[in-house]
Amino acid sequence: MILEEALAVVTQALNHQRLTKVQNIIFRQAWEGKSYIEMGVAFGYDPAYLKDEGAKLWQLLSQACGTKVTKINFPTVLAQYAEAQQAQAQQAEANQAEANQAEAQQEQSILPEISTDSSRRIDWGEAINVSSFLGRETELATLKYWLLQNHCRLATILGMGGMGKTALSVKLAQQVQFRFERVIWRSLRDAPPLTELLTTLIQFLAPDPDSTLPVTETAQLAYLMDALRANRCLLILDNYEALFQAGQQTGTYRQGYEGYRELLQRIGQGQHQSSLVLTSREKPTVVAALQGENMPVRVLNLAGLPQADAARLLQAKGLSGSAAQVTSLVQSYQGNPLALMITATSIQDLCGGRIDTFLQQQTTVFNGVRNLLQQQINRLSELETKIMYWIAINREAVTVQELQADLAPFVPMSRLLEAVESLYWRSLIEKNDDGFTQQPVIMEYMTEQLIEGICQEILDTKTHSATEPHPFAFLKNYALLKATAKDYIRDSQARLILEPIAQQISIQFSPQELLERVNHLLSHIRQTNASNYAAGNLINLLAHLRIDLTGADFSRLKIWQADLSNLNLHHVNFTQADLSKSIFAETFGGILATAFSLDGTLLATSDSNGGIQVWQVGTGQRLVALTEGRAPWVWSVAFNPTQPNLLASCSDDTYIKLWNVETGKCLRVLSGHTSSVHMVAFSPNGQLLASGSEDGTIKLWQVSEPSAASCIATLEGHQGWVWSIAFSPDGQTLVSGSVDQTLKLWNVATGICEQTWIGHTDWIKSVAFSPDGKWIASGSTDRTIKLWQIETGQCLKTLQGHQDTVTAVAFSPASQQLVSSSYDQTIKLWQISSGECTRTIQGHSNRVWWVTFSPDGQSLASGGDDHAVRVWDIHTGRCSKTWKGHTNGILCLAAHTTQHLLASGHEDETIQLWDIQTGEILRTLRGHTHRVWSVAFAPQSLAQPLLASSSGDRTVKLWNWQTGQCLNTLRGHTSWVWTVTFSPDGKRLVSSSVDGLVKLWDTQTGKCIETLQEHKAAVVRTIFSPDERTLISGGFDQTIKIWDSATGTCLRTLEGHQGTVWSVLFWAQNQQLISGSFDQTIKFWDIKTGQCLRTLTGHQAAIVSLALSADRHYLASSSFDQTIKLWDLETGECVRTFAGHTGIVTSIIFFPTVDLQNQTDLALLSETDASELLISISYDETIKFWDTTTETCIHSMQTPRPYEGMTITRATGLTEAQRATLKALGASEADPHFH
Repeated sequence: MILEEALAVVTQALNHQRLTKVQNIIFRQAWEGKSYIEMGVAFGYDPAYLKDEGAKLWQLLSQACGTKVTKINFPTVLAQYAEAQQAQAQQAEANQAEANQAEAQQEQSILPEISTDSSRRIDWGEAINVSSFLGRETELATLKYWLLQNHCRLATILGMGGMGKTALSVKLAQQVQFRFERVIWRSLRDAPPLTELLTTLIQFLAPDPDSTLPVTETAQLAYLMDALRANRCLLILDNYEALFQAGQQTGTYRQGYEGYRELLQRIGQGQHQSSLVLTSREKPTVVAALQGENMPVRVLNLAGLPQADAARLLQAKGLSGSAAQVTSLVQSYQGNPLALMITATSIQDLCGGRIDTFLQQQTTVFNGVRNLLQQQINRLSELETKIMYWIAINREAVTVQELQADLAPFVPMSRLLEAVESLYWRSLIEKNDDGFTQQPVIMEYMTEQLIEGICQEILDTKTHSATEPHPFAFLKNYALLKATAKDYIRDSQARLILEPIAQQISIQFSPQELLERVNHLLSHIRQTNASNYAAGNLINLLAHLRIDLTGADFSRLKIWQADLSNLNLHHVNFTQADLSKSIFAETFGGILATAFSLDGTLLATSDSNGGIQVWQVGTGQRLVALTEGRAPWVWSVAFNPTQPNLLASCSDDTYIKLWNVETGKCLRVLSGHTSSVHMVAFSPNGQLLASGSEDGTIKLWQVSEPSAASCIATLEGHQGWVWSIAFSPDGQTLVSGSVDQTLKLWNVATGICEQTWIGHTDWIKSVAFSPDGKWIASGSTDRTIKLWQIETGQCLKTLQGHQDTVTAVAFSPASQQLVSSSYDQTIKLWQISSGECTRTIQGHSNRVWWVTFSPDGQSLASGGDDHAVRVWDIHTGRCSKTWKGHTNGILCLAAHTTQHLLASGHEDETIQLWDIQTGEILRTLRGHTHRVWSVAFAPQSLAQPLLASSSGDRTVKLWNWQTGQCLNTLRGHTSWVWTVTFSPDGKRLVSSSVDGLVKLWDTQTGKCIETLQEHKAAVVRTIFSPDERTLISGGFDQTIKIWDSATGTCLRTLEGHQGTVWSVLFWAQNQQLISGSFDQTIKFWDIKTGQCLRTLTGHQAAIVSLALSADRHYLASSSFDQTIKLWDLETGECVRTFAGHTGIVTSIIFFPTVDLQNQTDLALLSETDASELLISISYDETIKFWDTTTETCIHSMQTPRPYEGMTITRATGLTEAQRATLKALGASEADPHFH
């Protein structure tokens, strides 16, 4: 028994009589074994006095427990007393169960009991504990009769706040649960949008949860009705009134919540075998229209407790009085349970528990719970009132430590504990395992008061002069939105606090007027310079109203709990601002992998922009950022299980890196693979590291001494890329999954492949061993997950439900659950024993690359192409934390020379059209749902202004670049489309894809006219010859193929590169091909013979783009090494190296300056005599113009970053990591100009 449990036993033994302050001190200190002398020194009391008071306490407890209690034996006696009380309660429960069983047998003929097999499912959600439920026998009997005998489809428990509707609904569900196959209880207190609720319901009710589940509201409603027809389901929705608009006619829904009306209509009128129970303070109009004594829709108007039940409640609260006095008190409050509990607390506090004394004051006239709450709140101290508001703001149970962090100014813990204890005694707050919270009616009241107070303070601004002080009691003391709260809490705060304030304020002010009001308020706040939440609140309010903050001055303000993560804050001044507890966007790309440290305190993530971040899970702060540098995609990260600070990563640059996460230093770079490395995994003892690569091999590295790590074995056998690897729990076996559709089990000691398992029909993207060593799970591009029994090698279960590639699988620590992620943007939880999908988690807005369990099995961490890292609670499926990144690398480039246009394709799924003359973005083309990998202008001979683009969304799009209209979407590829190129006459289009196919399209009809399929892996580049008769393609199979474009026949295959062929060019005059490769070389080939004529070397990393100068004297190449090289074609020498990009240089083109000569105001031309400019783009988000004669960058363009021009000079409350992030996103510490 712990101290708090002992105090609860004392409270029960003393019939809810509380200990005095001194008795409380004695009890707590004696529990810790302190003497009276030690207590006196610590708390300033005379030890003799404490001894006398202690004797009285032990005597009091002796009488209550029925046995002698002393300072020495009181823990033992209380434990024995608690056991005895528990035994009595269990006996009473057994008696009640026996009675319930007898009752159930009588009702058997009405609605049969569902057997307690695996087909029954119950989800209690946030249902309250009703172990101390009193009375309501008549109401329960009525409701049970309606549900079990009348088969009511819709029953509503209607009553004012505090009547006990919630408790009654839970008690009802407990008593009838065995008559239904599905029971789900949900609170609508936080007003979830209908689609959010329906998603929860259909995931729970679905007979096959891993099947395709609808996402639109209409489809979800239809699915729900099918589920209610297929099974006997009981749905309980509590606090239905939260969906209604305050201040409007009864039953008027909030804007956007009208769909709930159709939900009730369908359930109330539809044919099905299920029941929905609502609790509400307002009657929904649908219920009013459908209800009737002989109808399947009924309403129970819940009145106050009967006299006898109410008397029992007062007795339990320790009040004393005659039967007549009790009756008078109960009648004064019409039997409202909450009102009686609150009043009973007041009687204890003010009248010594005597009802007669209270009644003599004649203050018991019942004007509703609202008036009663107002009276009670008005009697609270200032600190108690603040605590009440903060508990309402937090929306869920909160600890005293969290309350202390919320309160401003600082409150000592001793004062805080006293205030919290006082509120608890007053029945204004409740305690559960997670902390302190409020009953819904109290939370709603406090929220309404907060909203009213905030609105009044903003509206009152006009009545205060610039010099007159303003109290700002609400704005400064309370955060309307806690930026650092769990995601679902922050969403609730925005919906239930910020939104009502925004609605009221927007009625009174135009956006411009509101900005003026806010500036007026900020001038007052800036003068006081006190610690408060006012500035952060006003920024959150403006952001919620989507008011443009460009150029705003928030200097010298304390900006706490501001959510700045999704805002464009261009040229905003935060000079000398305190940005504590505010959150910002981060600088990372699509999240490819997540990994928890062994103790679960750290989370490492890797992304598509070459970054590795290590986060502190508890605080949400970034511990360190590790930069891969030349690698765009860091595919995998893994913590060493025995060296907590050791992290391994692998990436596209073929290297594996070992990092010290404490110092951020790279300890060792491991080389040996010849292509991208997709996965790293440590052995359980931390001595070995395994890596799997696109080169088809697995390597084992000895890493016991990281700085001296070396390769000790190379495992060969796969016939394609190795996507995933995992060690067995004993470290003796390694499993690998490959593009060749096989799993292989390797003996780690010998390096021999001992088994090969076949079953998947497409790439195997992920493998995992179960911690108990019994299972291997594999996830595949074929959309399935397979569970393999290690002992037999048999696939015992195939889990189906994902609608696209399964990217990751992971077992829970207890080996009872499996989690999976997918391109379909979902995460699924599966029960291993049954193979059933138990939960589908939605929240990512793009493909999910990775998901993993936390070491304690309570959370999941996922990463997606929406640039988000999310942490999920596995029990509720709710997202508790999100880190949101922002990068917008430029991936492809095309030029229209006569129109002086550039088209660039971006990581954010858009295409930008740039005016070279002004550097401005003329138009943004939106339509792709993945990165844009290639863009191409149609030849100018074509009458139409066409632009083609290809994307990771597997499509090719044709655009009218003048209007921005998408004219056609070409579908046929089954994976990312890397490149798209027009034929010289513009009538045909060629595309190449990760699916290994090259496709020819008719640009007028959009039809695919030919599919070429000789490549054995992804095809990266395809181009037409100048005479259109030939196609050239290069790809991941390290070959170049020459095709007859008319027949689709492969004429010749050129071999010689030792890595992916990223770029190919025709050098028509010399009848040669030029290719650039992952192997860091450029090769020249004779088209007729296929012979490699020469090889150029010089780049330090993969070569990704090539371009020929117009005079064909020079070749330009760009690379992962962030440089551009200019080669003399005659000599093969590198004559210039252009350095300046800070990311991979993804594409280069030559642009003739002669086409720009008439643009006299183009300043960059005055700085060069070159006949051509070299234009480059990069993952660093810039477009650079280079003078080819001097290696000088003469111009640079960039899409605006979120914090472009933002000033953070001498701003406080930022970590060094946050400061660096803000600068990377456009902020600076330059001194602003004050006016």
